[in-house]
Amino acid sequence: MPPAAMGVTGRYEEYSKKEIQFIETELKDWFLQRRFGMERNMAIKKALDDNNFTGLSMANSSVPDAQKVMWSDIVQGKPELDESLSSNAKQMKAEMYTKMFKESTDLDHPCRIPGSTYLRCLTDSFKEKATTRQMKCLPSFETFDACRKGIMQQQASALENALIKQDIADRRAKALFERRAILL
Repeated sequence: MPPAAMGVTGRYEEYSKKEIQFIETELKDWFLQRRFGMERNMAIKKALDDNNFTGLSMANSSVPDAQKVMWSDIVQGKPELDESLSSNAKQMKAEMYTKMFKESTDLDHPCRIPGSTYLRCLTDSFKEKATTRQMKCLPSFETFDACRKGIMQQQASALENALIKQDIADRRAKALFERRAILL
């Protein structure tokens, strides 16, 4: 029936039907987006957990405590060699830090060079006293620490932006659902 031949009620019903179809399509798109995102994130988390990746939060319970402590030192703290350790133990710990760091960063990682420089300094000076080693390696650690903090800030910002976008999409979906309820 042509729009001119319909009455006001007929045009409103036709408009409402089309609007409901549009709203339902938008709601399905929103739902599928959220569902695929959830499934993708769960699959990524499972793959990382299966391979003992812990991430910055160290939330993987299957990683041994010793590795968690070393990882925490690399990510948030300061990798150091205890004076109470023997010379061989200091060398081994420095090499473990270096191995863990190199295995967890690829060549394109922005902190690869500053971190490797600091850990090399730590490895090269394991025989020296803590104060001498600290004075020798402090400049390279400060560069490494600044790089880590920059990465953490980028990730925090990206997380905040993603949550804002998700919240906007959820609020839009809620408004569409309420509009659909009114039209029905």
